[in-house]
Amino acid sequence: MPMTDYREALEEAVRTLHRVEIELFTAMVNVGFKGPYDDLSRLHDVGEVINLEVAMFEETGDRNVDLLIESLKKVARVKQEIVDINDIDIDLDQE
Repeated sequence: MPMTDYREALEEAVRTLHRVEIELFTAMVNVGFKGPYDDLSRLHDVGEVINLEVAMFEETGDRNVDLLIESLKKVARVKQEIVDINDIDIDLDQE
């Protein structure tokens, strides 16, 4: 595999990991709002924008949420390591 193809494969892997990270975050929020934060979810209207961070879900005591957070952090770490090791410069916010 030529180096250009290899680099393109690495960049695509980073993009894929980024999408997985977003999906895991969404899953964490959905599980959190159906479980430990069920009451909170009722306070907001459908379509209302709520700024959420992983840290808000870290102390729920819900093992399922904990597993999703663990997975999310692992994916984020692996993605960043691939970026760092290979000096990849792509704007994932544009993906």
